[in-house]
Amino acid sequence: MDSRLNASKIKADTIVIGAGPAGLGAALALGDSATVLESRESVGGLCSTLTLDGAIFDLGGHSFHTPHPEIRHLVFSALEMEEQNRDAWCWLNGEWVRYPFQQHFSELADPDSRHACQIGLDAAGGWREAANFDEYLDRRFGRGITELFMRPYNRKLWGADLTRLDTEWAAERVAAPVDSTETSMSESRRRSPIPREAVIAYPAKGGFGEIFQALAKRVADLRLRQCVISIDPKTLTLRTTNGETTPWSRIISTLPLPALLRLIPNVPAAITSAVSELEALPITVVMLVLEGRYETIRQRIYCPDENIIGHKVVLNHNSSRWLRTLPRHGIQVELSDFNRFNSSTDTKSLVNAVVAGLLRMGVIPSADLVRRNTVFRIPFGYPVQTRSRNNTVALAQNWLREHRIYTVGRFGEWAYINSDEALYRGHCLGMQLAVTESTQCGAPPRQPAAVVR
Repeated sequence: MDSRLNASKIKADTIVIGAGPAGLGAALALGDSATVLESRESVGGLCSTLTLDGAIFDLGGHSFHTPHPEIRHLVFSALEMEEQNRDAWCWLNGEWVRYPFQQHFSELADPDSRHACQIGLDAAGGWREAANFDEYLDRRFGRGITELFMRPYNRKLWGADLTRLDTEWAAERVAAPVDSTETSMSESRRRSPIPREAVIAYPAKGGFGEIFQALAKRVADLRLRQCVISIDPKTLTLRTTNGETTPWSRIISTLPLPALLRLIPNVPAAITSAVSELEALPITVVMLVLEGRYETIRQRIYCPDENIIGHKVVLNHNSSRWLRTLPRHGIQVELSDFNRFNSSTDTKSLVNAVVAGLLRMGVIPSADLVRRNTVFRIPFGYPVQTRSRNNTVALAQNWLREHRIYTVGRFGEWAYINSDEALYRGHCLGMQLAVTESTQCGAPPRQPAAVVR
């Protein structure tokens, strides 16, 4: 993408910090009244795409699926998208079961395991009153499903202490048991867990990051390689690493809350202390380039087995027809810092362990197929939904809003949301601020750069 580095003085009323999904959504809603400052050389944030030896990888693995018709229109009008059924699997105890496990445990080969899952599910109840996520798993799914899959998988991702997590996020991220009746995404306009057979979308050409490259072209004023180093609410100015001091009327920040507060002088100690307790989960992604094409129908694999390195395997080349035609395919394995092979493990040992796990699962037939590997660490992978998180975020956001600073996005709100939801929340915030500004000024609302229907 063209750097579009703008050397002219910033004249916009609103400064948007960050050109990930939330930042771009806000900028598109605000049109020419916003300037976006992005510290990197390209847009997309955690939705960026990498190309290694001809194989394409998305950071963490992504697909597009949304309950918001206006966001679907925004994306589908920006570039050509391709839709297909999702194909996701679980691998545990040496066998394959369709994902989500709690809806397909009847596929287990062992009759005793199937019986334990069904008996536990029949006895489960009271999950809405669960005090924490660990208790929620038992009450929602019963002992069999929880012990076979739900608890080991979530401990592999979030760590051993699941009692520190709240339950609010579970309805949007954890699929209900088999035969449960739930409101669909399209009916509720809230995200619900993506079912295995859902229709998902992906750019018809290129990686997932192409979505945000396309949306960025509609942003009125986007400035790359512009890292904000200080924000002064008293003088209504901010400074960037290039030495420029810029005035602002308001700021929309997608930075992680602790990083944002470090840029602002005289933040109350109580807020700084509370925000410092927010927990971010670092993620390590192991990317393997395979020599030649690797034919398989699977797109995602979720693995609770502690002897397999990583909790999620992404076969990104199955995301589109175009990717399947590439001369080399890639496999990506994601592991959190709570995995026993964490960031302290040397790269060679980590890659060897990942390849050994893929061989054990039969995902690749031979280690000789691996042409190249890259290990990519993401310090801010997932915002951990601890039980104190809601109060902490509200405390910080209330103080920031008093100084005309607004936060949005996965780490701006410390919310475990997907890219479509971040785009939606950013766009909603931008539209709300545009209406507020117009009301205060007594003028008609400014037209956004991209009209969403």
